[in-house]
Amino acid sequence: MEISSSILSITSRINQSEDRWKALYMATWGYSYQIKAQFENTDNWDKKLEFGLPASKNNNRHVYTPHQIHSILTTRDGEFTLGNLQVLFSLFEDLLKEASKILCSSELDTSKWQNIKQFFDENNDIISETQLKELKLAKETRNCYIHTSGKIDQRWIDAYKEAKGNPIGLIGDELEKGFPNLFYQIEEWNELIVILTNNIKSKIGNKQD
Repeated sequence: MEISSSILSITSRINQSEDRWKALYMATWGYSYQIKAQFENTDNWDKKLEFGLPASKNNNRHVYTPHQIHSILTTRDGEFTLGNLQVLFSLFEDLLKEASKILCSSELDTSKWQNIKQFFDENNDIISETQLKELKLAKETRNCYIHTSGKIDQRWIDAYKEAKGNPIGLIGDELEKGFPNLFYQIEEWNELIVILTNNIKSKIGNKQD
């Protein structure tokens, strides 16, 4: 059957998500290296200077010390990485909701985990049990980032135990403490969601009208 423009738009954004996340990541680190090379070990390192900001209403400038802007840029990794997961998983929930109108017995509110599980119960050729457990952990990680200011909660602990065994982090710890390498983990979930997205898209395309 013909795939709707809304589904095509969502799948396109999901497939581009890793490129957009890593471009932002590389640009931030690249500029931090430039700032350090230009200003460190000079009299201006801790001097307030005006930096160009074309979108600003304040005469296209913003004031930092080079030391300050370098410090900000080099501490954004976790925010960028978890921010990518937030956007990615929200897009995936939107995709599942749209796809449920076609592939399920009824439209599902896929902001709720039990309905995501129902989607895959009705389409169990798309995902494995191991992948489903990882998907739940990705959702709970996203939820902690949004709802608990990036702190581990009991739902995250339960999802982690189901997917991987005993967690490293404890309730109240920062999410970054819960993974040996958060960046690698988000890469793996990004890859999983892209695979599932393209499987769903193919199943819709192959469905008879």
